[in-house]
Amino acid sequence: MAEEIRNTYRVGVDRNQSGKYEIRLQARYTERRWTLGVYFQASSPERVFNRLAAALRFLQRREEELWLWGSNPSDRGLLFEELLAEAGLAIDRRREFPRGGVVLSVRVGESFRPLHLAELKRKLEARLTAVGRAGRCPVEALRSSA
Repeated sequence: MAEEIRNTYRVGVDRNQSGKYEIRLQARYTERRWTLGVYFQASSPERVFNRLAAALRFLQRREEELWLWGSNPSDRGLLFEELLAEAGLAIDRRREFPRGGVVLSVRVGESFRPLHLAELKRKLEARLTAVGRAGRCPVEALRSSA
């Protein structure tokens, strides 16, 4: 029996110094043996989930086009970055991925189902709560101690 081919999407959430949530996505496209790292920022957990669902759908629908323009680092140019900016994403050049990332795996050609996104939301809610408590920016810490 043939092994099914699945694309894997890793999601990591951290809080930056300005207090915003920084969401990093790493899409591994199995058929093409290619990995794309992108990120975006959001100010609230609700915004994280809305933008995350849109970003995942974008990465899935535009796989072929993203691979065409971004697979060879020397070919990456303005067009590739414009393509990502269309979805509110920026290329993530960092090598290490945050610990505690959530992994979502979907068959190639299959759309994300509401169940996939609900499971992802459930897994990320605890992470967002922990990041929100531990990742307070220095300004908030100063305000609360005054």
